[in-house]
Amino acid sequence: MSDRLAAVDLTLTLGVTATGYVAEARLTQPSSQADAVLASAVPLALEPAALLAHALDPVAYGQALTTQLFAAPALRDAWQQARALAHGTNRPLRVRLSLPADAADLHALRWETLRDPSSDLPLACDERIFLVRTLASSELRPVTLGPRPDLRALLVVANPHDLARYHLAALEVAAEVQRVRDALGATPLTIIGDHADAVSRRATLTALQAALREAPTIFCLVAHATSTATDTVLWLEAADGTAARVPGQALSAVFSHLARPPLLAVLMACTSGGASHQAGALAALGPRLAQAGMGAVLALHDRLSLADAATFLPTLWREVARDGALDRATAVARAALRDRPSWWVPALWLRMRDGYLWEASPPPTAPPGGVHISGSVGTVQQITVSGGSVGAIIGRQVNVSAVPPTPMGNTINPIATQRTLLEAHRATLGHYLHQLALTGSAHARPEVSHGIAEARAGIARAKAALTALGAPADEHPEDSL
Repeated sequence: MSDRLAAVDLTLTLGVTATGYVAEARLTQPSSQADAVLASAVPLALEPAALLAHALDPVAYGQALTTQLFAAPALRDAWQQARALAHGTNRPLRVRLSLPADAADLHALRWETLRDPSSDLPLACDERIFLVRTLASSELRPVTLGPRPDLRALLVVANPHDLARYHLAALEVAAEVQRVRDALGATPLTIIGDHADAVSRRATLTALQAALREAPTIFCLVAHATSTATDTVLWLEAADGTAARVPGQALSAVFSHLARPPLLAVLMACTSGGASHQAGALAALGPRLAQAGMGAVLALHDRLSLADAATFLPTLWREVARDGALDRATAVARAALRDRPSWWVPALWLRMRDGYLWEASPPPTAPPGGVHISGSVGTVQQITVSGGSVGAIIGRQVNVSAVPPTPMGNTINPIATQRTLLEAHRATLGHYLHQLALTGSAHARPEVSHGIAEARAGIARAKAALTALGAPADEHPEDSL
């Protein structure tokens, strides 16, 4: 039987208006047929230029981006509600950042550095939070899930022999192949590139396209990529081994015309995740392939070191192979890098609603006939074998049915949810009171004072709700002034 556990979904849809950025927060519960709009048309205080000052420090960058995104009380409250609901129902929380296709400046931001506004912990390092990006696509081909396929991977490593002419470093093809092999384990791997086991020794666009027609389930690309004002340029190879600069648009066109595109594309080009804060960031390969109709694209903002790749890639593939849950697998693999500076580098674009690459296996059905024990009266039980009664026996009941009872649907305990929400607000309050103690009231930043007031307002709302439910909360001295 499938052990898949549906996540609570918080979708943050960002948009651009004539006056600036706005956001909507929408909550989807597995047990509900309707979404809840927690916040709508909320003005955002995003300042991409101000984030550039922290470009070399992912922690400071994430703190600044989190402060900007959750500056509005409505969005902070939406976050707290979603977090509390997921925690109260013991479910993971999937955070979807839905970005407009034409907002290059929003795509360029390093959303993977976001932090929990209450605990200040990075979302990308929490195995119970699935942080993904989504992108609107005009692709009409449905993204459908079939049974678990026979997994096969295609690896393309482009290493033109004249890269030095363009001031680009040569790639270690053998090392790149080996780390992907180590990650995939026994999964069959087709190689394109200058390697002894390659089906084509030249990583040309033609060779890549021909290999994709064989319908691999996983596509991995390792190549140099550079951004222009309008596109991403891939440094593939020509037939003679020299550099062939291929526009990202050409690669996305290849995918858009495939009868059976791969389930997952993994892009390990140098700037495949997007050239941060540059005008051409939308044309980076990740969102471009998502627009072309790929169900899932995992792209790297930067190159992983060999040590980090040796941790991230095997963890990712091991977790994907377990149940096909790509968003969960990415969260686990990112968390494996939590003590490394590259924990924020992998970015996941996801079109599938539930994050799975294939459908769950159907539960086994009970065989016809068999032995079923029923009708217990004290220690006397009736035994039926294939529909025929064979009398009664005396004994202790061990099994009441060969078929387990159907579980009741999940219900949400409103008291537990409000108590969890109360604790979340108190944790937020404690964080800001600690900040206030470090700086003193005279030097407190405006967002600290605002955060304290907002947290206390949330505490008051949760306590009022608990009182109305007949379960008043204990008083804490910091709950109010």
